[in-house]
Amino acid sequence: MDPSSLSPQLQAHHGSHFYKKVNQLRETLREKLSEVYGLEKYDVFMVQSVSVGLAILSHLLHKQQISLSLARHQHYLPIDQLFAHSVSPGMENSGVHIVTHVNPYTGEVNPLNQRQNRVVVDASHSFATNRHNDLIEHGSLFLAPLHKHASVAVGLTLIAVRPEHYSMLLRSELRLFEGSTMSPTPLEMALTTLEDPLWRPFNVASINPIDIGLPDGDRLRSVNAPGLPFCCLRVPTFSAQQQQTVKALNGSYFEHSDTLRLSRWSRGYKGDSVDCTASVFEDISKLWNIR
Repeated sequence: MDPSSLSPQLQAHHGSHFYKKVNQLRETLREKLSEVYGLEKYDVFMVQSVSVGLAILSHLLHKQQISLSLARHQHYLPIDQLFAHSVSPGMENSGVHIVTHVNPYTGEVNPLNQRQNRVVVDASHSFATNRHNDLIEHGSLFLAPLHKHASVAVGLTLIAVRPEHYSMLLRSELRLFEGSTMSPTPLEMALTTLEDPLWRPFNVASINPIDIGLPDGDRLRSVNAPGLPFCCLRVPTFSAQQQQTVKALNGSYFEHSDTLRLSRWSRGYKGDSVDCTASVFEDISKLWNIR
């Protein structure tokens, strides 16, 4: 965009090279993220959120007569409401599915190495965790917010695309769409984080399987895959008092799946792992008054 895109008043405030500055920030961030997270084999784009990114991808694929639909497992509820669970009839080249790599409600890991290349992966709970290598090795096109396990900045989500799996047209149009992320604030925040010598790029917390007896004689068992930075426990009954307590513990109770999620955060580098199982037992003790 040329300088006349800004009104004289805004030019006085931001300068006449606002768009050039933002583009430079984005290019610098793109390069640093690719280096830190091993994305050299991907083309990387940035948008505001996972939902926005999926909506853009749905539009671009639809232009190529490809229907984007949900794979047959649970997704984040906002995404679940945006997309159909089956391919629209009459789409000649249909069949691209949205796959949630790590289910946010149960901790189930959906394997990527058993799928065809043409899937779109929601990597919200695997990017920058102990599942990162699996994602990078077997992913074809994935989205990951930078405010979760990466802990880089709020208001940025990356879209990573393997060039050999998707057309130049789709990638060129993604480059145009990412220009809508015009605020320099999240880009500057992200670069400041990456340049902080105390920052660590990965959430390396890991939780082992949980199996503990409760005072009423029942047993509490985790249902998630091991090694994740959170555990999910099936709890058919969960009192109002427990729901208040779990909020104070930064946990989440999902009524629709009858699961309790207890998350852990420990910063480190790829390959590190910090066992946080003991602290999860402490939270369980508080929730069920186990002494």
